[in-house]
Amino acid sequence: MDPVLYEERGPIAIITFNREEKLNAMNSQVVSQVIEHLTRANDSEHIRAVILTGKGRAFVAGADIEEYSRQTPIQFTDYQRRSRVMFDKIEKNKKVVIAAVNGYALGGGFELVLSCDLAVASSEAKLGLPEIHLGLLPGGGGTQRLTRLIGERRAKYYMLTGRSLSAQEAFELGVINTVCPAEELMETALQLAQSIASRAPLAVQEGKKLIHDGLDGSLETGITLEGAVIGNLYVTDDAKEGIRAFVEKRKPNFQGS
Repeated sequence: MDPVLYEERGPIAIITFNREEKLNAMNSQVVSQVIEHLTRANDSEHIRAVILTGKGRAFVAGADIEEYSRQTPIQFTDYQRRSRVMFDKIEKNKKVVIAAVNGYALGGGFELVLSCDLAVASSEAKLGLPEIHLGLLPGGGGTQRLTRLIGERRAKYYMLTGRSLSAQEAFELGVINTVCPAEELMETALQLAQSIASRAPLAVQEGKKLIHDGLDGSLETGITLEGAVIGNLYVTDDAKEGIRAFVEKRKPNFQGS
């Protein structure tokens, strides 16, 4: 059975972690398959949003520690390198990636959530970075992405204590966009994905990239980038269609050009 499943529902790709008996813990095979599926979604002309979720009680309960215990230092370093490729594939994907957090999202699972553009969570979800209990630290960007989201002191608190967050706590900290009952999770995620899929694809792609790139520079640099991007978007067919549809009081039909 494939440890990661891929399906398409119209313009939405759904990537599901499928190691239920291991609480969807990530190993080398999982990382490789996620990279493959993310690349497929990124390169597809008709896919406009991606949902990541897990089967059973967990989203992803971290790395497969049994695999860790068998790795040499060289193998461990290579695994971390490949994992970074996976996280970067999420963050830099042309399509908006939404985490639908159905249960435990710990360690690398939490780092997956942090790499996504948006996140919805079941009220039963638990999130955290427990690597400190193993004498390790997060290796998939957790120390950096969490800090950028919630600030230095809070990030230190959760990372250095290994304390988990409830879904509601994660929502209050700005890590999760929406909390809903478990039975409504996928419908909530799909509605969000459909909403984004109905927008102009080029504007969505450029907006995602603009926010990400702008955080790495000064406010002035970010605003300059913004001006260049909106100027380029104005001459696209989608912008012409959007403006025309507004004037004609109808829904726009965006084609991604």
